[in-house]
Amino acid sequence: MDLDFVQKLIEFVSRSPIAELEIERDGVRIRMSRQAAPAQSASQVQPSPQPAADTAVSSNPASTTPPIARHSIRAPLTGVFYRSGTEGEPPLASLGDVVVEGQTIGVLEAMKTFNVVESDRAGRIVQIAFDDHAAVQSGDVLFVLEDLG
Repeated sequence: MDLDFVQKLIEFVSRSPIAELEIERDGVRIRMSRQAAPAQSASQVQPSPQPAADTAVSSNPASTTPPIARHSIRAPLTGVFYRSGTEGEPPLASLGDVVVEGQTIGVLEAMKTFNVVESDRAGRIVQIAFDDHAAVQSGDVLFVLEDLG
């Protein structure tokens, strides 16, 4: 993997709505993630988005509100991500929706088998990282939830 390719990946992540990208090429794996917070730079390489999101909110000295906890729901396997249960139906979950633990919020197709993606906790969806019919890898962030409260 050459430096030009890595620079193009960084540029791609900085201009796209995705929060995280992981790619493996020529035996080298790179994981990039960024925060949605406007106070941060557009693209960063970081090991985990959760602590960084909390840090970004709490590092703002003008903010008097407590940090809002965020949680990523990741793809359990590699496959094709669908936002609706069947073709032509509305999405199972949309931006701003409040979901409960165990609620089906997406579907992953792997090897002609459809697997539901469930919310593993309650919260409000503040980010959907992939469009319908997108190819995703195991561990990719699919949704970001904001704790209620």
